[in-house]
Amino acid sequence: MEWIRCGAAAAGVERQLGCVRQRTEVISIAFLRRLLGLNHPEVTVDPEEVVAPSQPMPIAPSPIASVACPNCGVALDPPPDHTRRCPSCRRQIVVRHFEGRAIYLTEEAVEVFEAERQHEIDEQRWARERGTWLQLAQRAGAPADRRARLAAAALTAVSVAASRDLYLAAAERAARAARRDKRWDEMAQIRRRQAAALHEEAGAHLPPSDEIVALYREGVAATLRKLAQVSRDAELVGAACCQACRADNEHIFRIADELRTPRLPHAGCPRGLCTCDWWPTLTSAAKKPRRRRAPASPRTADDVAPVGDVGADADSGSLRS
Repeated sequence: MEWIRCGAAAAGVERQLGCVRQRTEVISIAFLRRLLGLNHPEVTVDPEEVVAPSQPMPIAPSPIASVACPNCGVALDPPPDHTRRCPSCRRQIVVRHFEGRAIYLTEEAVEVFEAERQHEIDEQRWARERGTWLQLAQRAGAPADRRARLAAAALTAVSVAASRDLYLAAAERAARAARRDKRWDEMAQIRRRQAAALHEEAGAHLPPSDEIVALYREGVAATLRKLAQVSRDAELVGAACCQACRADNEHIFRIADELRTPRLPHAGCPRGLCTCDWWPTLTSAAKKPRRRRAPASPRTADDVAPVGDVGADADSGSLRS
């Protein structure tokens, strides 16, 4: 009986230990669920949710380094905003501003700095001008291989001049071919574009040179010759840039007179080469109606005197006198 009581006591202790172990596991799991927020039914965890990475903290800009004299290296506080002498060595500090920054130079370095800056400005201008001339040359039908060689050449004033010459030569050939084939629209476009390019190259100074005006008027004459194929008159469509251009707007002129004495470009136009143009007339000019004469009434026998009577009257009259 003793061993039965001992076995029962051991079983009871084991049951108590099992309950404690089970309770401990429950407490641990419950703690983890509370920690993870899984005890709240309204909170759900999406396993596919991607958490965006945290943004890095902005880096504070580094403090501006102190400016030193380019001659002796002494710190300048505050930095000079204009040319002045150094308070330490009493030598000149030249201040130049470039792209919003102040540059401090010695008097000896100013010439080199200005030369490099001018070279950079010239390169930008050369690149713009060469690109414009090559584009015009392409539209005028210049050979592609020559355009490619000039585009790949070193960017200098010589390459810009060569591109200009290539365009002018191509435009001259195209204008001669258009004149020979009587393609007046194409010739007018070539000459006007050529005059505008040369006028812009000259700085759009007023008045334009005689060469530029001659090219412009050759283009205007080509437009009038095209219109002369269908009409004797043309309507001038004037621009609104000046009084002279507005005064001739919608007026009709004889094409033959304009070919002899062209009025375009208008003298004194602020653009130099005004944008006025010739259009075909929509209606012909009204003709002055002719005045018809009333038909003459037929003569009667009484109105016509016999020849003999006239002679008799004449003789009698002479006798009376």
